[in-house]
Amino acid sequence: MYYLAVFDPVPPPYCVFRRYKREAEQDLSSTYGLFNSGYVINIYHTDSWALLDLQQRIRKLLEGLPLTTVGGIFVQGLAVQDDFHTIPALLQEARTRVYQGVLDFEVIHNTD
Repeated sequence: MYYLAVFDPVPPPYCVFRRYKREAEQDLSSTYGLFNSGYVINIYHTDSWALLDLQQRIRKLLEGLPLTTVGGIFVQGLAVQDDFHTIPALLQEARTRVYQGVLDFEVIHNTD
């Protein structure tokens, strides 16, 4: 399981990658099998944070994802657990304006 510090300095970590699945995938160009790892990003924040500050931090994270590797593999997909229901619009904006569909986003709303 990987835990990556994303920002420095970091208040008690509000952003980590957590691997939640690892699947074998056959590489048709060789006899070697590839392994795809799925990661969930948990973004921790409180109501005392300014929403604009949170959005700026998330945008900074998203802008760096296409060049980010985890275990030597470039990040291609992102699942986000959103407790505060503030993330989807920002993800959609980043997807259309910055990456043009390079990253596959999934937003999971926690109802607890």
